Amino acid sequence: MENCTMERAEDLIFGNRRAIEALRELITYPVLYGHIASRLGLKLPRGLLLFGPPGTGKKSLVKAVVRETGAHLTILSAYSIHRGGSELLDSFSQAYSHASSRKPYVIFIDQIDVICPHAADRKEHASQIFYQLITLIDGRKISSKVLSHVIVVASTNRLDAIDPALRRLGRFEVEIEIDVPIATERLKILEHCCRNVKVDHKVDLQAIAQSCNGYVGADLHALCRATARMSCDKSSNEEQLTLMMEDWENAKSEVGPSITKDVIKELSKVSWDEIGGLKDLKKKIQQVVEWPVKHAQAFARLGIEPLRGVLLHGPPGCSKTTLAKAAAHASLASFFSLSGADLHSKYVGEGEARLRMTFQKARLAAPSILFLDEVDAIACKRGDDGGNPSGNDTVDERLLTTLLTEMDGLEPATGITVMAATNRPHVIDAALLRPGRFDLVLYVPPPDCEGRYEILLIQTREMKLGADVHLRRIAESTDLFTGADLKGLCYQAGMNAAYEDDTSDIVYSRHFEIAKESSRPSLTRSMIAEYSRWHYRAVGSQKAAF
Repeated sequence: MENCTMERAEDLIFGNRRAIEALRELITYPVLYGHIASRLGLKLPRGLLLFGPPGTGKKSLVKAVVRETGAHLTILSAYSIHRGGSELLDSFSQAYSHASSRKPYVIFIDQIDVICPHAADRKEHASQIFYQLITLIDGRKISSKVLSHVIVVASTNRLDAIDPALRRLGRFEVEIEIDVPIATERLKILEHCCRNVKVDHKVDLQAIAQSCNGYVGADLHALCRATARMSCDKSSNEEQLTLMMEDWENAKSEVGPSITKDVIKELSKVSWDEIGGLKDLKKKIQQVVEWPVKHAQAFARLGIEPLRGVLLHGPPGCSKTTLAKAAAHASLASFFSLSGADLHSKYVGEGEARLRMTFQKARLAAPSILFLDEVDAIACKRGDDGGNPSGNDTVDERLLTTLLTEMDGLEPATGITVMAATNRPHVIDAALLRPGRFDLVLYVPPPDCEGRYEILLIQTREMKLGADVHLRRIAESTDLFTGADLKGLCYQAGMNAAYEDDTSDIVYSRHFEIAKESSRPSLTRSMIAEYSRWHYRAVGSQKAAF
């Protein structure tokens, strides 16, 4: 081991400097300052608990620091400890015998939550292992000099599942979270993985690292392996193996962030150009959602905190959900989506737990966008039966309280932008509309004539239109049509052309006329006026809101 002492842990583990320093101190301080601590009657800490998502490199961190310091290491997996815990007894006995030579000895227990859960969750054989572990860590019959040289390190990704008796002073008294790597750390990991492979000059590893929000170290290693495999599939000559940009893009579609697998849904990629009209609204959303992600350093320099939440309200079919998708795609942020149906459950507390878990995952994958579709289903006014037709006030109020706490509670929602959409803004609780929660309330109106023309251009770009089709004239004659109505109109026109002649591939003006005769706008002027009045009462003019 002495040959490896020149290699520092920072050269192998990128980020988590606090955990590296803490473990380094635990191993080296008993040797360097043990006599001083003994003279002063001080007990140096001997236990370290590392917690964080799977794949963040907890075991690799321990191995790297132990190799650097030249200490002995024994690794125990929770699943390798059988009934009776003889493996624990053997490991600690060996550690105490080696420590008598004043050589530090580290015992690493992986996934300690499996063998040391709460008392209510422990079975009989697990209780035996638990009490045996406590006895061995305390080392009551071991001299203090030997005991100080035995360091016990444990890891878990479920910190709350561990019995509190292990987390007191004298046992695992130091607890450090292993964070998900940030962009600069992800870049170093990618460069380390590619150090022995030729990378094409057009590949921008920094841009790849920037787009890998939520990827832990294990995910990045898997991404590099998938990229190399795809490059090998194209070339059988190992000497000509070069990682191209298309290989990285294909691998990224195959390997995603593991910490968000249960909560991120696969959504179609939408760009701003695919949304017709709403130019001013799109610009405001870009400033609020995109800029804090793409220009984070500028915001930090100016001391500007990004807005916490954006509420989009307006009539159904006016592209509220599509705007949220476009914002997430353009900002390269992790996108989480929830609806009222996802959070209502027959089991008490399950909806609140899922909401809290989604916020926690969003924090880990920051910068991220959390989109709440039909937010009125979980954020109705408290004590308002009229706003809650289900009559299930207790569940809705618990969900609302959880949402309020997560958005602006004791634990800040750092790095998260909450976007919500509703077509019933009048039933939303006023507590959500204050600064610090939904700071910006935006009205998404039905498209005007120019907007309808752009929507028609987008919806008919895959169609072959006859020379007699004038989309601007159709836009002028479809007042009060929403984007969804126009999409349905184009679909019906195409179906009319197919009904008339199933061999034709051209849509003529008469097909649109027939479709328009059978179509009716979803909106009325009184509905639009009601939305405008609510917006003006709630936030004043659009300029004042922004």
